[in-house]
Amino acid sequence: MEISVSHRLYNVFGGHRSISLVSDLLEYEMPEFGDAISELEITVHFFHDGPAKKSLEKMQDEFHENLKTLPKCTFYRKKQCLRLDIEGKFTTGYEIERSSKPPIQINPEWVKSTLEAIKSYLPLIKSKIKKSDNFDFKGFETYVESKYNNFPESVARLEEIHELVSNRRKDDFDKLDEWEKLGIDWVEYHPKAREIVPFPFQWSCSDEFSPNGNDTGADTLEIFRTWNNRNKSKPTKEFLKKLLSDWEIDIDNPYVSEYSSYTYFQTVVGLAFSSAKLRGLCEQDLKQRALSEIDEYLKSITSKTDWEYLGECKEKLAQSKSVIEKMPNNGN
Repeated sequence: MEISVSHRLYNVFGGHRSISLVSDLLEYEMPEFGDAISELEITVHFFHDGPAKKSLEKMQDEFHENLKTLPKCTFYRKKQCLRLDIEGKFTTGYEIERSSKPPIQINPEWVKSTLEAIKSYLPLIKSKIKKSDNFDFKGFETYVESKYNNFPESVARLEEIHELVSNRRKDDFDKLDEWEKLGIDWVEYHPKAREIVPFPFQWSCSDEFSPNGNDTGADTLEIFRTWNNRNKSKPTKEFLKKLLSDWEIDIDNPYVSEYSSYTYFQTVVGLAFSSAKLRGLCEQDLKQRALSEIDEYLKSITSKTDWEYLGECKEKLAQSKSVIEKMPNNGN
């Protein structure tokens, strides 16, 4: 079983040196409990007791409203994935932000408190497991309690466990092929998405030159996913116009600043691939916008001969362009 522990603030989501270390602690020397759950994804949400950053006040309010709905536990039985969302009350989002400036140190108290919070919600996990599920919940519960009762208080020992588990994960990861390394649940995409977008790097969520790997492209994909669930028959131009408006960019005049033009480029290309991945097609208008934006961006970087990543950028953009050109625009 793979375990991930992430933290969520009103404006941040991801790993944390202390909070996420709990996943290492639990996976270290972990026995088998059955194959009903292959992924346990835990997210710890933290109330933010400081003022929101400028223009993010609404985001903070919505986040705090969502906190009131926690805890939540969802078992995706077919995917063998159980997700647990809980509130962490041992510190606040403001304190986490304050501790996020380098050098970031492991805080044993936060590691143990995260483990304690997870332990307290084990009954919620139990409520989602059926007798027919091949999962030894009692054994897992005993194991988590043992980890808490024998918690290694020293930073040195916690760092050692982190390194051991990280090395083991790296070894396992290195054995995977390029598609497996992406860790994608293909059920969430169009049946022909992998045929239409055939290069693994174009599915990366961390490659800056991947259409949905940069921050703007990644946000575009996830926001479009939500919108598309409710608007499958609506043209993508409606979505694009609304998204750009939310980001204060005029779809008819996006070149008023370097920020505006670059964001427009990443959004349009990101949406072309998002549509192909989720709908299995890219409408002609969007296709032409994306191709035009790639050409414009390639022209803009031609003179950057001292840029270390110029060659890689040009090569991957050329591949993205060739894929967009072949994207179906009518579902066939």
